[in-house]
Amino acid sequence: MCIRDKTSVYSDLFGHNERLSREFENYYSTYDPDTNRLVGLLDEMAEKNSGDISYSRKADMYDILCRECKVHVFENSDLFFEMSSGRGRASWGGLQSCVGSFMHNRTADKWLGVYRREIDSDLSEGLLYAWDNPVGFDHHCPGYDKILKLGITGIISEAENEFEKCEDQRKKEFYRSVIRANKALVCLIGRFADEARKLAGLSSDKDKTEHYNRVAAAAENISLGAPKTFYEALSLIILYRECVSSVEGIGISTFGQLDRMLYPFYTADIEAGVITREKVFELFCDLLIYTEIRFKAASEYNETSTTIELGGCDRQGNAVCNELTEAVLEAVLTVRSIGTKINCRISQKHPKKFLENIASILYAGLPTLMMHNDDVLIPARVNQGQDIEDARLYVGGGCHEIVLQGSEVCTRADTWINLPAILLRTMENAEECQSYEEFEEKYLCDVKAYHERIVKLKNAGESKWCEYDPLVLFSSSIEDSLKKGLDVTEGGAKYNSTALSMLGTATFIDSLYAVKQLVFDEKRLTLPEFCKIIKNNFADNEALRQYIVKKLPKHGTNSDIMNEFSAKVLNALSKVSGQTNARGGKYLPAFYPHDIYVTLGNKIGATPDGRLAGTPLSRGVSPSEFVATESPLELINSLKSIDFTEYADSFCAELTLPVIEDMSDATKIITAVTEAFLEAEGSSLQINLLSRDVLIDAKAHPELYPNLCVRVCGYSARFSALRSDRQDEIINRMIR
Repeated sequence: MCIRDKTSVYSDLFGHNERLSREFENYYSTYDPDTNRLVGLLDEMAEKNSGDISYSRKADMYDILCRECKVHVFENSDLFFEMSSGRGRASWGGLQSCVGSFMHNRTADKWLGVYRREIDSDLSEGLLYAWDNPVGFDHHCPGYDKILKLGITGIISEAENEFEKCEDQRKKEFYRSVIRANKALVCLIGRFADEARKLAGLSSDKDKTEHYNRVAAAAENISLGAPKTFYEALSLIILYRECVSSVEGIGISTFGQLDRMLYPFYTADIEAGVITREKVFELFCDLLIYTEIRFKAASEYNETSTTIELGGCDRQGNAVCNELTEAVLEAVLTVRSIGTKINCRISQKHPKKFLENIASILYAGLPTLMMHNDDVLIPARVNQGQDIEDARLYVGGGCHEIVLQGSEVCTRADTWINLPAILLRTMENAEECQSYEEFEEKYLCDVKAYHERIVKLKNAGESKWCEYDPLVLFSSSIEDSLKKGLDVTEGGAKYNSTALSMLGTATFIDSLYAVKQLVFDEKRLTLPEFCKIIKNNFADNEALRQYIVKKLPKHGTNSDIMNEFSAKVLNALSKVSGQTNARGGKYLPAFYPHDIYVTLGNKIGATPDGRLAGTPLSRGVSPSEFVATESPLELINSLKSIDFTEYADSFCAELTLPVIEDMSDATKIITAVTEAFLEAEGSSLQINLLSRDVLIDAKAHPELYPNLCVRVCGYSARFSALRSDRQDEIINRMIR
């Protein structure tokens, strides 16, 4: 398997991509989401049906939106069906549309406002960063395998069978609403077919007529049953993600494990001569171009919350690495896509060529890839009581965090706890501690108490989720929901998880060690004296700060002392979670940073590790930004001491490597680093190849570097599209 730029192989691909890009841009530049009209219709509905059970009210919403939203079929892509559903051009769903989130917004004062008021002081003090919701309206993954196996009509049949057997009236109403929801979706798919047939009838161009008829036939087939071809299967995945995000009001942030799910359709179609490899590649390019254009990735940064998972394994544990894996990576290289996040699941089982192909994408200046380690993350999920067959089907749910495809609804990537801020509070109230062991016990108690405070607040809001905004359509795709007769907002999924991400790993660990060393071991300072110095931002104490920064060992630098210390601290922190949420599931231990390490760093003062007030906290499991390292292997080797199977969500190591001019050398070096990461049993890895001088020049002369891309944290962007302060933060990382 060797990826290459396909524009040199398929003669018309460049022209096709250009035509499609222009069409998408022309359409989205004047895109009308039709928000006011649709909200008006929903207002009328709410006035008439205010007393109905929430399932039924949500089904009423689906009926109206699937019947009333305007539909659009593109001229140059067989894949895309667009709808005017209240979502703006740069919206991926979630709470970004007042149409899909109509019920959520209408009831906000009864459950969401309460939560926001309770955490308001925490937010202002920098103890916490959180969305306004106690529940997760983003980063979800539907049961694509179930959808592909049964089709929408098969889900309707399953719900009808459960309805007939059920005697519980509330559950019967749930099943009735599931049936209505999926019939509304079938109606919507049928409207796309009708629109395509109409356009075919209006066209005098033979090729265009064939195109529209092809789209119409695919839409008709998937409205009637399960998909039978690669084209129909990919179309159904995309339509489900886009349309259900819109009418459900949630963020479905992934297309799932495409190479695994679509491979049986692909091989059958290739053998039957139904499709060509060239057409498959073109369809993947279309998918990537859609995200690039809709979210204006070439000129500005907008979060797309759009991912594709590649590699990994199937339910039986067989490694996935096939022609579709290669085709998606080739499409990324050809389109030079950065808006769609490509999460690659790697392991010791995968062929070296897979790692080399990932390296070649990174060498090409496309840091859109990140890597998840199956050898760690699957056992981590099993450790949390999840069946290994389910754990093998995890996918990236947005940035770093993961979710089990089809069987888990996990609300996360919405709350981050600032560990260094809690440590500063502990220091102010621990004067009586006579030993580091006493201090350690106190800070762990403080972290756990704060975690439980947020758990209590989230659970109070989550207990009302189903009452105010159930997710009936989404629920019907999730394993166990129909079997239980429960919406996923009330515990219908097989696994009902929540994760509160802790933040500032190295900042926290290095600060703890500084307290241990300076206060308890060297007895150079008392806790009150150290607190005063920190509050004054090390003013008149620069010599002390330099001693801390340069002389004390640091996390992530492969210091024997700190490897042992870090492992002990992270082991203890993994035990802070485990509480039960309002859906009957578990709170999972998590450490994913997104880009909140900057925001929370801005909120708090200096920390004992020598970090100055208002500067970023550390990222992921990597060393603090001001800590110099001689080689990326220092970080990689430091991972060996940490048991990452204690963390059920991705715990990301972030590396910035210098630009390597020779492609062969770059591929070998990046592949070697990745192999070392696997041997060290790290959790997740993302890599930037950057030059400090180039970044500085690109900030001063952006017109000279229109295609310079950087990995910011859980996402990538063109450097010129980032804010000035974000550019500075990335430049400052280049100490390593």
